[in-house]
Amino acid sequence: MIVDLNLIGKRVLVIGGGNESSRKVEALLSQQCEIFVVAERVEKSIKNYSKEGKISLDLKRIDDINFLKNYQQLDLILATSDDPALNRKILIAGKEKYGCYVYAADDPQVSDFSHPSVINIKDTVQIGISTGGRSPLMGKSLRKTLEPLIKISISDLILMQINLQDQLRIEAKKIISSVANRKKFLTELLVDEKVNHYLEDKKFSIARELAIERLNSFIKKNPNAC
Repeated sequence: MIVDLNLIGKRVLVIGGGNESSRKVEALLSQQCEIFVVAERVEKSIKNYSKEGKISLDLKRIDDINFLKNYQQLDLILATSDDPALNRKILIAGKEKYGCYVYAADDPQVSDFSHPSVINIKDTVQIGISTGGRSPLMGKSLRKTLEPLIKISISDLILMQINLQDQLRIEAKKIISSVANRKKFLTELLVDEKVNHYLEDKKFSIARELAIERLNSFIKKNPNAC
């Protein structure tokens, strides 16, 4: 079963600094969580994320699991080092110490889940391709094949619509108590030609102002929706 974990405000530890680790970190960056990376050597992208203050990086050689003592709380551990035996020890210790979700590449017996190969589109849309742990290699191969096709299919307009829906959903929840009526308003907003016209012209602030006006009009027309 594929699920989308709510990691907002959570603490995630990634062990390893290679390409696999880099992709995991990239996927985590959109999740509003605190990311820790421990490895002797890391990809350039991980170094850049550290310099930008997006992650905490600890460059050290890992020979055993003693380094886990440096972390008082963890909610998720991803072990992606090139030492399967070490990965397994880390995950078993992580379960015992933190009781958190754990994952190791190519070790489904210990992992709490299989990690899909993720297509990330501007930190707004994430699409996971999973073989349920049966063939991570095929998952990666399918991602490489499908990624350019999917990125072409999801336009800037769609991405802006998602962001506008997110913001107006928050505003609507403040004044529309009925889930059905909120859905009705957001559906009308999605197909609003004038709002979409501003979004197509990349005038997001004007589109948002108009969307707020649409929300107020919706309340006036549907006073029982509050």
